[in-house]
This record gives sequence, C-alpha cells and structure tokens, in this order.
Amino acid sequence: MFAERMQQIEGSGVRKMFELVATMKDPINLSIGQADYDAPPAVKEAACQAIMAGQNRYTMTQGLPELNEKLLDKMQRLYGHRPEAAFMSSGVSGGLLLTVLTLLNEGDEVLVPDPYFVMYKNVLALVGAKPVFYNLYPSEDSPGWGPRLDEIESLCSERTKMILVNSPSNPTGGVLSGEELDGICDIAEKHGLWLLSDEIYDEFLYEDKPFESMVSRMPRCNRSIVLGGASKTYGVPGWRLGWIAGSAELLDQMMLVQQYTFVCAPAPLQHATITMLDTDMSAEQAAYRAKQKMVVDKLAGHYDLVPPQGSFYAFPAYPKGMSEADFVQATLDRNILIVPGSAFSRQASHFRLSFAAPDPMLEQGLDLLVEIAKG
Repeated sequence: MFAERMQQIEGSGVRKMFELVATMKDPINLSIGQADYDAPPAVKEAACQAIMAGQNRYTMTQGLPELNEKLLDKMQRLYGHRPEAAFMSSGVSGGLLLTVLTLLNEGDEVLVPDPYFVMYKNVLALVGAKPVFYNLYPSEDSPGWGPRLDEIESLCSERTKMILVNSPSNPTGGVLSGEELDGICDIAEKHGLWLLSDEIYDEFLYEDKPFESMVSRMPRCNRSIVLGGASKTYGVPGWRLGWIAGSAELLDQMMLVQQYTFVCAPAPLQHATITMLDTDMSAEQAAYRAKQKMVVDKLAGHYDLVPPQGSFYAFPAYPKGMSEADFVQATLDRNILIVPGSAFSRQASHFRLSFAAPDPMLEQGLDLLVEIAKG
C-alpha cells in the first residue's frame, strides 16, 4: 500500500515530545529544541509590515537577491571568505532535503556522526542512501564529543559520497575545533567527497573562542556546503527560514529541485530577515551562557557530563546501573520531559536535555534530575 521507503522511516523521538506535552499538566519540558524567548519586536514588526505591504507573492526560487547578498556579506565579515552563492531554503531541514536530492543516488554512503540529529538518517532513507556512522562518544583518549580522524578515513569506501558534520551539535553540545574541521576537509578532498556542514546553532557558544565555520575552509574544500538558518538564534523556528551556501554550480542544481518542491522560502519572512540579520542578540546569548552554567553546576557530581560548548543541549550519561527505560519512567513520574539518547544514537547510554527553557522551570527540572541520580 505504501512506498517501500516508508519502512526505513522512523518517527522522530523529538516530535513525540510535542504530542506528549499536550497530554500533561504543567510539564517540566526539557525536551524541545527551540529558544524560550520570542522574536525581537523589530523583527516581528518587519514581518507584519511586509505582509501589510503586500509582500505575499512568490519570490525568486533562490530568494530575495538583497537578502542573499546581505547573508554573503555577513559570512565574509565573520569568517573571512565570501562563498560563491547562497540561497534561501525552507529551514535547514529543507536545505538538507534539497542537498540529498541533488547529490545522492540510491546506494551511496554518507558518513554521519553518532550521536546525530534525528533527521539525518531518515532523510537519507528517502533517497535510498545509507548512513555509515563515525563515533563521537568521549573516551579516555578523547574526553570530549569529537571525531577520530583515523576512523573517518577508515570508513571511506568506493560507495562513500559525502561526510556530514554538525557543529555546534544537536544533541551533544560539542563544537568541532579548527584542527578537526581541517582534518575532515583533508579527508574529503583526498577521497573526492562532498562535505556538508550543519551550522544552525552557530551563535550559541560557551567558550571564549571564535566559531570555526566551514565557510572559511571553502577555498581549500571546494565540495563543501554550509547550512544555516534563523530559527534558533532569533526565536523563529515556526518561520521555516534557512539558507544554503556553496558553489554557484551546485546551488544552480539545488534551485532546480527547489522549483518543484518548496518553490521558495516564505516571502514576507524573507523581507523581515533583512532586518533580522542586523538585530543584536547579545543579551539572549548571555542568558544562554548562564543557563549552560546552571546545567553544568547543578549536575556536577551526579551525572557524567561533558560541558556543552555550544547549541542549547547537554547530553549526560544515565546514572550508573539505570537503564534508559527506567530513567525515562523516573523522569515521567516527576513530570519531566527529556529525549532518550537512543533517539539520536545506536546506543542507549545518554539523554538529551534542552536548556532552552525558562530559568525557574530549568532549575526545578535539574533539581529533580539530581534527585533521580541520588536514588
């Protein structure tokens, strides 16, 4: 009755939390990946003005030229390189779908980090591609959430078409170093692979060092694609507005796919994004640094946790001797929602905690998690 590919598609553990929230009274929701603040007033006003001014028709497939130019200017300013082209997508998820439809054939392999964002392996299934996982889990030799370059190299085969990286990471909060990105670029170039970098959380950083973007490495890694978007930084996940940067030749092909899928990103919201890119979000970023510190301080000594370097997630290990099922039940008994780690990984040893929650709710939830750990 249904297409065979549907047998490979799994329901999102994250979206299940949306459904569960609706059935609970006053849940302590530490599961959802969207900022707890609203869009800035100037951004909302710009969207309303665009709608009232009649900017409600299709734009060009690639989006508003002035918006694409502004985005490229920002990349040049931040990362010292101006990609050949950029265009607007319907969220990073839309950009990811356009990428795999444009570049992958059935049977192609993509090297995917484990843990991974839930969409990655399922969007590959839509085109018949296969994820081959490389390990990010901490070890004695590598105490943070990071790749082992020799493992990535060993996984490359004649079927490998692409390496996917996600920094800052959902779900781990890990951030790739410049050396790690350089090493992955070298592997991609050596084997003639595409390198796809999902950088949607690029403005949530908790260490005093600049963000290492693939944009700055495009001159030496010419098959690279960078995905970004407005959803997380500016508190507008429902706008579904993202962007793709890469070579003009590649983006021309992706735009052909966009013509027959999303057509264009939402027109009035593109106009508002011109204002959005000039909006100062430093106060919100400072608030999230405080949230990250609260998580690390509260859970210290109770959970095995690598402090998040970016995004707004922590990925602690379950208390010793406690199974995933038992831990999830313990959280539900206390009206807490988290996402089990098996939703993001081949193993069930950790859980994702989103600290994108109001401070009182976050503090209450952390105190109850400590209570669970104490037994």
